[in-house]
Order: sequence, then C-alpha cells, then structure tokens
Amino acid sequence: MQNPGDALTQYARAASVGGLWTRLNARNMKNGLPMLLPFGRGAAVQMAADADYVGDCKLSIWNARWYFSDNILFASFLLPAAWVWAMNKVPK
Repeated sequence: MQNPGDALTQYARAASVGGLWTRLNARNMKNGLPMLLPFGRGAAVQMAADADYVGDCKLSIWNARWYFSDNILFASFLLPAAWVWAMNKVPK
C-alpha cells in the first residue's frame, strides 16, 4: 500500500454490502447452490491453485512461518534487557 487512503479503500470494499453479497454468492457457488440474484457473479477473486496466499502476500519458504517484521516481539524484550546489561557494565 502506498498511502493510508489505500487501506481505507480496501476496508470500505471489504465491509460494503456489495462485498458481503459477492462473498455470499461465491460461497453458494462453491457449495453448488444457485445464485441469489443475477448480479454480483464474477466479482469474486479466484486465487491460483499453485500458491498459498495470506492477504496479498504469497507465502514462500522464507515467510511461511515467520515474517521479518515479527521480530519486534523479540526486540521489545531483548533490546531493553541488553541496554540494562550494558549499563551495568559501565564503571561508576
């Protein structure tokens, strides 16, 4: 996403009545049920069968279990601990 407006637009599309209607029709089509109404048929996105996606990100061997940005979980505890340890080593 290039700017915060893109996130807002994506949220508005996902939370709209049309988005809900499209998802409902896609689930009905997957189960073999007919469409509820004739509009909103082709708007559902079909992902490629050869790849796994999380949101817009394609999973690979490098990010399947852990994203690099998840290291903030460790950094929030380890960096202050390292700072305290280093400050204890400074002579008084």
